Amino acid sequence: MRFDLKRSLFLSLAALGFIAAAGTVNAQNASAKTYAHVVSNEKMAMAPQNRNVNFTGTNALYTKAGTLKGARVVASKATLSSIANSNVSTNNVRAYRIAVTNRGSIYYKVVTFNGQYRGWIYGGKDDSDFAGGITHYTTFNNQSLSSLTTAQQNATYKIANPGTANDGKTVTYKSPAWTQYKVGRAITDSTPYANSVFKIDQVGTRTRENDQWVHIYDVNNANSPANGWILMSGLATTQAPIADNAIQINLVDPTNNFNVVKSVTITRSGAQKGTNFGYYSNGSWTMSQSDISSIQNQIRAALNGTSIVLTA
Repeated sequence: MRFDLKRSLFLSLAALGFIAAAGTVNAQNASAKTYAHVVSNEKMAMAPQNRNVNFTGTNALYTKAGTLKGARVVASKATLSSIANSNVSTNNVRAYRIAVTNRGSIYYKVVTFNGQYRGWIYGGKDDSDFAGGITHYTTFNNQSLSSLTTAQQNATYKIANPGTANDGKTVTYKSPAWTQYKVGRAITDSTPYANSVFKIDQVGTRTRENDQWVHIYDVNNANSPANGWILMSGLATTQAPIADNAIQINLVDPTNNFNVVKSVTITRSGAQKGTNFGYYSNGSWTMSQSDISSIQNQIRAALNGTSIVLTA
């Protein structure tokens, strides 16, 4: 029997080569990373104020859905946690697009109100509510007018320092500053409204700063462009006309002298405008003890029910 060693060796090597090549292909297929792809990408239809969110810090922000090929980190989980706990409203966040991958994962495109961070973040598997890396967030807490004192509710106001500063207390805003995305000032200069008289019809606090904002309206012009939101600390009370035979004492907040807590009117029968309430004696002005006691009693009565106590 004749045995062709060269041919057998050639066939064996060829077979081994085929097996080796097949093994290489299988190894490449096994190690290749598979990526998700987007099956829908739509603009969110919810009302803008219902799309205010905050980061949870459990997921990072990406240039595209995090499981897509080429996705890069825009902000780490640690950065987003810092934003979530910020006490500045410029770090509020708005969601505006929603995407779904072939794996059923939901991603939201979001932007911080100051525009510093914009990207896609994981939002769970159910589009009925925000989840994953973001959660619903209330940027402003409306309060009842009863959160103001009776005097504050009934008072009339002027803008304390009219001008152009964008500081929350110089001009008015369509919404309290930085509580709604891209909703800015009602007016950019309050100088023309320096003599306008306003009243308060709404009040509340920003969530991050916990500062008090009020909505004011011009009592003489319901359609005034200056009607809008302003910090309570940006207002000064106007003086109501005082009778010729009376003096008015305004009791102000010691931390904000523009905030009148209570007012007390002292009337003296038969007094004339321009005359002195007290009298000059021994080089100084004074009042009778009965007048002092009467004023103190009226102040105590006015402060009854408040947290302020007259100690004088």
